[in-house]
Amino acid sequence: MKNWGRFVISMELRKILAYRSDFWLSFLGQTFIQLFVGRALWQSVFEASNVTEMNGMNIDTLTLYYLIAPIGTRILTGENIGFISREIYEGSFTKYLIYPLSFFSYKSITYLTYSLFYSIQLLILYILYSLFYYHSLPDFTHFGFAIAGTLTFLIASVASMSIAMSIELLALWVDNTWSLMVGFRFFMHFLGGAFIPLVFFPEWANKALEWTPFPYFVNFPIQTFMGNISLHDWIKQASVLLLWVLVCATISKLIWKRGQYQYTGVGI
Repeated sequence: MKNWGRFVISMELRKILAYRSDFWLSFLGQTFIQLFVGRALWQSVFEASNVTEMNGMNIDTLTLYYLIAPIGTRILTGENIGFISREIYEGSFTKYLIYPLSFFSYKSITYLTYSLFYSIQLLILYILYSLFYYHSLPDFTHFGFAIAGTLTFLIASVASMSIAMSIELLALWVDNTWSLMVGFRFFMHFLGGAFIPLVFFPEWANKALEWTPFPYFVNFPIQTFMGNISLHDWIKQASVLLLWVLVCATISKLIWKRGQYQYTGVGI
């Protein structure tokens, strides 16, 4: 089992790095475009409002926020949309019935390999950012917070993976799950704080979102990364996130338990 796990991780890493130029162009392009657009937008807002700080955030903290957000969302999303449904529609899903690893083990390893890969990149990019802009950063940007925030992103990615699996497995009944996955990722980005930090949301919206998994996907890891959460609050929010992990994982397994009898495929 352990050898199979290492083999799957090695195989997925080779797939990620197979097209290096395409990978780095898309990765750096998405990261820095969102960073520069976010910084320019908020700089215009600050200048128009004639202020240097809003809701506890200034241009430097927002710059760091928009550096973390695009890479953090890549940690959460793991593989591309269709990582299960595509194989169900093609009939190649049959191969998981003869693998020595269970379907959930195999897909979890492949998904989290992507998440771990982007986590390492997030820490490297943060180190480079700190070296060049250290004096512009507040004192709380200690590397220990960066590690804690990255680990929180990885926990959140397990919840994201469980929800994605639940949606993708609906392909056992329906003809198209792509739009559902697009909708889920949009809400995860928007309600999670990837587009606009949740501190700028109305108070009633933040209260309502506490009952959903969305603020724990992006906002919670970023606030941990930036050192804005006390240990007590981190334990409280991490407990809620772990509860969502348990709920979402249970739902995905129930869907698979019912749906596997609906599957008809060809080939291996």
